Amino acid sequence: MKTKVKRAKQWKKGQVAALKSLMGTYPTVGIAKIRGLGSNQVQQIRKDFQGKALLRVSKNSLSSIALGESGMNDMVDFIDDQIALIFTNLDAFKLYNVLEEGKIPAPIKAGAVAPFDIAIESGPTSLRPGPIVGELQSLSIPAGIAGGKVVIKQRKVAVKEGEKVSPPLADILARLEIYPMKEGLDLCAVFDRDGNVLFTPDVLHVDVEQYVSNVQECAKAAFALATHLKYDYPTRYTIGDLLREASDKSVALALNVAYPTSETIKPLLQKAYAEARNLSINACIYAQDTMPSLLAKASAQAQRLAGYVGRVT
Repeated sequence: MKTKVKRAKQWKKGQVAALKSLMGTYPTVGIAKIRGLGSNQVQQIRKDFQGKALLRVSKNSLSSIALGESGMNDMVDFIDDQIALIFTNLDAFKLYNVLEEGKIPAPIKAGAVAPFDIAIESGPTSLRPGPIVGELQSLSIPAGIAGGKVVIKQRKVAVKEGEKVSPPLADILARLEIYPMKEGLDLCAVFDRDGNVLFTPDVLHVDVEQYVSNVQECAKAAFALATHLKYDYPTRYTIGDLLREASDKSVALALNVAYPTSETIKPLLQKAYAEARNLSINACIYAQDTMPSLLAKASAQAQRLAGYVGRVT
């Protein structure tokens, strides 16, 4: 008897030592629930984890000891029911996404609480005509037979969010191949050893697209604010616009007051030339630049006068 106790004690020590070794090797340690998963599913998860993470199932008491002796006492509070330890080089957020993506659709069980409204859509089903029509109607699901198939006549919310699913309804939903649940590892907590931070699923659940969109909106709002306050608070993002705006305004002012600079001298000379030329034409001053315009003006006046004389005579 003493030999058996000694062997059991040595085995437990070996298990704890092995877990502590893994905890010291991997920067990220997670705890996930495995209740309800069959052995085949667990084995498949192990295969899917290859190259990404290690899954270890041990007694809760031994896992608690290993976590405590590895400086992760806060993780011990999450050891409850049937759990597995996950060891990985992925960060906490990537680990959460890997577990969520690995879940598969599953039927809801009798007695379970609906996580959302579970609806049965209208249209034909894969069920064969028979007593099933009466079973559907007994659950207030409008059903009939059309074209040799059982048909749902109109969309029906079978169970509302927060309600318990009855055994008959759970059976019908499964037969209709409506799988509102997802089976897989449910992450309870993750410990980042490098940062000495514990994460829970509510923190890790991040919509990446929404997160990126929020960051973009924040950047736009910050830029808009900086632009609005650009005269009082210039930044490296607005200084370029400020300098361009100052340059444009200074050039406009110099042109308005006829102040010659390297940038304004050309348009000022062009303006002066155009004004002098117009003045010469209006004053009928004969010069090489004005003669073509004066002759054209005289020709037009002569034509108008000829037309007037012709109408009078």
